Amino acid sequence: MGVGFMMSIESSERSVVRRVCRDLAASSSLEEALTGRYEPLGVVGQGSFAKVFLARHILTGTKVAVKVLRKGAGATLSWVLSELDIMKGLEHPHVVQLLEIVETPGTAYVVMEHMAGGQLGQHIPEVVGLWEDEARVLFGQVASAVGYCHAQGIAHRDVKAENVLLDAAGRAKLCDFGLACRFRAGEKLGLLCGTVAYWAPELHRREPYDGPAVDVWSLGVLLILMLTGRVPFTGASYEQAKEQVLQARYHLPFHLSDEAQSLVSWMLTLEPAHRPTLQQILGHPWLSQDGERCPSPPAELLPKRADTSILLAMLDLGYGLQETWVSVAMGQFDEAMATYLLLHCQKTHGGGLQGPAEAWVAGGRALPIALQPLQLDSGPEEGCQQPALRSWPLLSYTGSHRRSTDITAEGQWETQPVCHFPVQPACQQPIPSLWPLRPAAGQVAVVKAGEPVLPAPDIGTKLLFH
Repeated sequence: MGVGFMMSIESSERSVVRRVCRDLAASSSLEEALTGRYEPLGVVGQGSFAKVFLARHILTGTKVAVKVLRKGAGATLSWVLSELDIMKGLEHPHVVQLLEIVETPGTAYVVMEHMAGGQLGQHIPEVVGLWEDEARVLFGQVASAVGYCHAQGIAHRDVKAENVLLDAAGRAKLCDFGLACRFRAGEKLGLLCGTVAYWAPELHRREPYDGPAVDVWSLGVLLILMLTGRVPFTGASYEQAKEQVLQARYHLPFHLSDEAQSLVSWMLTLEPAHRPTLQQILGHPWLSQDGERCPSPPAELLPKRADTSILLAMLDLGYGLQETWVSVAMGQFDEAMATYLLLHCQKTHGGGLQGPAEAWVAGGRALPIALQPLQLDSGPEEGCQQPALRSWPLLSYTGSHRRSTDITAEGQWETQPVCHFPVQPACQQPIPSLWPLRPAAGQVAVVKAGEPVLPAPDIGTKLLFH
């Protein structure tokens, strides 16, 4: 008994050592790929297909999230390239902003804005959910992001609370486009994917489906979770939950307004063709009624006109003026573009270029004159943007949300939900209700078409059928 116990401890210790060695090796690879530009701070999320690092952009001192994607071969490479292509084309205040992509033969390093608030689900109190006014603002932001994607011909296919992040000011943003795809009007999709708890009836029936209609159903499930603290379709087994979905059988508390119940009922229509479009959802009385609303952020996130002071600052930091602006204007998402966007964020937030200033002072050099125009005497501009940080008062409550255990099947590829841990921007007040969150790995089980699902999937499992 004692010997077995000691062997168990030794085995556990060896496992920990192996895991630490893997993390150190991964961090070393990240440091080599992004040397001189980003300082790795640690691993904040890991899956079998992706790993997420917290890093610091050295010149600006800004923390960013770096998602490391292994390219692999065949279908895996195709999915990675598709995700990168989709992210490059997205520019919306409620979509997590891409900053830079660094590619090596076997790996893609995706540098993105970091999110202080963590996952939306962590802020939804169990059993009671959010107040309607709170849910209305956040849901409207998520719906606007999904509607933007649909207008660009992109179906997300994994809309859920874990893929909605809050920034430092409590504004919601959609993330993780690992299962997203492009579609044409009227086109039916065949890949069975997403998270089972958010599956539309046609997915449970293994039928070809309309991408936007599936996203609308998932939004309906998300809205119920926000309003009640629980996902609507649950059961002791997958079959029980499936039966509830196929009958659209769910419960809404009596205290919800008629408008809220009307919107939920419309989105959870069994017939996909009868579900509302995102334009109809955003125009629904529940979302358009008067009440406390967050200020609309500027529509333009990526600068369309050059800021001379930022370009001069970058010149002093060793970047060429022409190459910098060409990089930004053409959306190249390279080193110069990432630096420009982060400096633009610091300027619009009224914090000056503290990162570069510290770097120059630490090196014993006088601060370049070109950095001076970025020091603002006044407060931040109204509605100022990062490519990353926007402002709206965070919900004043704290709560928790239970998520199912992660399950992965050997040999599959996985999409890792991106979770970011940013520093508090200079123009924001501290958020007392925020606590550090540890991201959960995405759940994926791969099943070949025509084969039975054994065992029946857990309600929180993310499935991918070939």
